[in-house]
Amino acid sequence: MSDGIYIIRDDNSLVEMRSSAFESEAILQQLLANHPSLLAGDAVDPVNPRRWLLIAREQSVPGEEGGSGRWSLDHLFVDQDCVPTLIEVKRASDTRGRREVVAQMLDYAANGVVYWPADALRQQYERTCAASERDPDEVLREHLGRPDADLEEFWRGVDVNLRAGRIRMVFVADVIYPELKRIVEFLNAQMSPAEVIALELKHYTGQGLRTLVPRLIGRTAEAERRKGLSSAASTSALRPQITHEEWFIQFASERGAGEAAAARAVYDWWVNQGGEFVITSAQRPSLIVKLTHDRGHCWPSVIKANGRVSTALCYVLTTAPFDKVENRREILETLASTFGQRYGERAVDGEPYVPLAMLQEPAAREKLFAIWQSFVDRIRAGF
Repeated sequence: MSDGIYIIRDDNSLVEMRSSAFESEAILQQLLANHPSLLAGDAVDPVNPRRWLLIAREQSVPGEEGGSGRWSLDHLFVDQDCVPTLIEVKRASDTRGRREVVAQMLDYAANGVVYWPADALRQQYERTCAASERDPDEVLREHLGRPDADLEEFWRGVDVNLRAGRIRMVFVADVIYPELKRIVEFLNAQMSPAEVIALELKHYTGQGLRTLVPRLIGRTAEAERRKGLSSAASTSALRPQITHEEWFIQFASERGAGEAAAARAVYDWWVNQGGEFVITSAQRPSLIVKLTHDRGHCWPSVIKANGRVSTALCYVLTTAPFDKVENRREILETLASTFGQRYGERAVDGEPYVPLAMLQEPAAREKLFAIWQSFVDRIRAGF
């Protein structure tokens, strides 16, 4: 049987792609870090597909309480239900891709669940975001798919899952040999609440193109029967909700009367536009605007407890006309030129902000409101 993939281009030309080994293990590792969806979250959980938040590449694993890293895990991800997911990558040409890699992974898991403090993982995640110039809170809210997500509760959930041994171990290789397949299926059927799976990531190249085809291994009917495969849920209690007035009182006590007045003016402007404010249940809650339009609703702005007001481009990604990157970039560039702010390229899918300290004068606020008026008008028009 031919081990290839054939692609028909729009011009009806044929691209023949042949199975090939990855040039190096580092390339495969970098592809997973850049494109976590290669981990086939829909195959891992077809009912509720997994989404992956990268904590770190080369995550250190201590061998004792308070110890430095004794080992280095290829990748550590966390899914949307706070389940830590350990990834070990091996190429088919690596002869350790069988028994040895299993022992290696079990070392990481056994020590990680005991000696990884959730606070340290959070700090590592923040360093990972800083390296790519992304705001960690924005990235986490995008990962969770909820602009009002309680981020503190998420990290508590990670800690609970670690201590309970509720983790996922994933072996990734371009070829999963039968010996490793049998070991993975056996461990996955026996271990609970941990999950053990393998992902074969076939690699095809041709005419300057690269195609990756993931295949999940290790999920058997017996393993599903024993585990039930229910998603982990956080056991932390929800924080008591506060009123909008209580939020402003707290904000004024922390940030001062000038920024509180600017925040109140922003609040009033959105209310006059028909927006409703939702208060997050985080330790330091934010006010998030919910704007209803003819086609549904979106979340176009956030007033944050740290004294920033953002234009939430990340929460209008499916709302026309800002589902098109060029329209989001236009808003971003206007904000940057108007307020002298420097935003990275990733801000086009993020939350570019203006400090409320810059909005204490009415004239400055009016400039922001003019940008937002165009923003709102285009959302309502849909073009």
